[in-house]
Amino acid sequence: MQPNFSSLFANLPDESRIWLYLADRPLEKKEEEWLNAELELFLKSWAAHNNKLRCDGIILFSQYIVLVVDEAFVKASGCSIDSSTHFMKKAGAALNIDFFNRLYVLQQEGGAWVRRPYDLANTATFLTPFIQTLGELKSQWTSLN
Repeated sequence: MQPNFSSLFANLPDESRIWLYLADRPLEKKEEEWLNAELELFLKSWAAHNNKLRCDGIILFSQYIVLVVDEAFVKASGCSIDSSTHFMKKAGAALNIDFFNRLYVLQQEGGAWVRRPYDLANTATFLTPFIQTLGELKSQWTSLN
């Protein structure tokens, strides 16, 4: 089922900063359940200089992990960004998945999502990994609905 991107993270402003992580393969159901539970724990504790971040996250299409921070509330610091990177590396190691290969995108093809090299993707139908705000995610990804 395809999410309604325009309503993703309805409690966070469009200026919120995002980080996108594409898995090198789709998560199996048990892996996605495990990662959702770990993501929830991480988000509850995610902080910048001991200040709790106003944040959220989601797994889309069993392959795309999206982290969001409302920086109008508390700015993500270098250390907090490092902690999210560490979280994603730890999750990747536990699942034997690479979340850090930026040379691939997720492209819609015949109603399914397919991971393919960025240079071979049709720009009209892939999820752009280079966006930086929630508003960009909503506007660019909504056009794919």
